[in-house]
Amino acid sequence: MLKEVLAVVCLSSIILSLSGCHVDEEKVDIYVLTAASMTEVMEEIKQLYERDHAGVTIVPSYGSSGQLKDQIIQGAPAHLYFSAATTWMEALDAEGVVQEYDALLENELVLVIGNHVETDITTLEELVADDIASVAIGDPGLVPAGNYAMQVLEEGELYEALLDKLIFASNVREVLTYIETGNADAGLVYKTDAYSADNLEIVTVVKGHDPILYPVGLLEGAAETTEVRAFYEWLRREEALAIFESYGFGVR
Repeated sequence: MLKEVLAVVCLSSIILSLSGCHVDEEKVDIYVLTAASMTEVMEEIKQLYERDHAGVTIVPSYGSSGQLKDQIIQGAPAHLYFSAATTWMEALDAEGVVQEYDALLENELVLVIGNHVETDITTLEELVADDIASVAIGDPGLVPAGNYAMQVLEEGELYEALLDKLIFASNVREVLTYIETGNADAGLVYKTDAYSADNLEIVTVVKGHDPILYPVGLLEGAAETTEVRAFYEWLRREEALAIFESYGFGVR
């Protein structure tokens, strides 16, 4: 009898062990290099997708679109790339790194002012006033929002007048931090980021820049993984698009 019990226990252990190995083999990590301005919405996307797709883990990495592009070229783990500008996606495409991409979302650029600033402004031109000591924008060489901001300032012939006031940030979230903490008085950021920020207010939507498009790209080699392509396709479906819209993004 004892031998039979031991045999059953051993057999059960073997089955559980093999079952555990099988589950591990089915687990898939999907690395998504994502523009910093999409942090909150991507976290919700991650939670929803993982809830409905057992064994799949979405692994976002956030930063400026330019820095993320460089990381991909340097071999960082990446299956999908969500950029805040088509420029960097096109650069990767030219390198043969992107299999396909879709300009999925759109955004707007807004002028914001910190709550610590006592003066009221309503236009970009008023940034030259002495009451505004500093204006934060993204680094145009790395941050798409910074590039759009530069287009606006140059279009309005304000760049030279504001040069001594400008603070350049490594990503759009850093721009917000400068303003929220009182280290900058005003700034140019995406509308979606301004909605989620504290201690500042939106002054106006600004024009005079290229369309702000957010392409998502499926990187070479990643398409061979069924789970990666499934997530890429899901991002373009109604369920995911509704989430993006709830955070202020336009969908195309």
